[in-house]
Amino acid sequence: MKKVVLLTSMIAMTSVANAQTEYYFSTKMGIGDTDIYVDNDTKFGDYIIKTAERNTGFTGFEYDVSGLLWELLPAVGIDWTINDSGWFHIRLEGELGYNHYYEDGKLKYNSMVSDKIKVEFNDIFFLVNGYADFRIDKFVPYVGLGLGHGWGKKEMTINNGLGEFNSSYNDHGALVALHLGIAYRYSDITTFDFGLRSVDAPVENDGSYIYTTARLGVRFRI
Repeated sequence: MKKVVLLTSMIAMTSVANAQTEYYFSTKMGIGDTDIYVDNDTKFGDYIIKTAERNTGFTGFEYDVSGLLWELLPAVGIDWTINDSGWFHIRLEGELGYNHYYEDGKLKYNSMVSDKIKVEFNDIFFLVNGYADFRIDKFVPYVGLGLGHGWGKKEMTINNGLGEFNSSYNDHGALVALHLGIAYRYSDITTFDFGLRSVDAPVENDGSYIYTTARLGVRFRI
């Protein structure tokens, strides 16, 4: 059995070593939204409602919110052509990113607004992404997985009849990203890229925020 595993590993390593190799630089911009969890189970809006109901003794609160996330994502990578016909590729890239999230919400009781709530994130992160590309002429569907680490600042402001209350803290932790998209090979040097990505990132007190973005970008062979 050990000989079979060793032989399989040697064949895989030889295939990658003999594969055609290209290097590229890419940049993307993304826009999306975020689901915030204050612990592993409770969404931020539900937490605010439960807190209001507990503090006031009333029920019937609603959390009305709109949020927007945008991100900027430069990266460098390696592209290996795995098979002779060239339809299957593996890519490995290092990505340095920045994202900004802004959420403007209102906690309502019946038709009356009791609290105005603002949530803001600013994060810098580094990801190592692995992709499997399936080339169909000039179109290249792909899937990918990314692992990395993020550092950021979270701020929350609550404004009501009693005044304005602010909370701010720095946080960091491991990130996991899932990628799905399609690229278009405009030329031997330039490839346009459209993709969707979902990232699970940590926040304070064992919570997380899961953000999903649509991304548009371009890759240049170097």
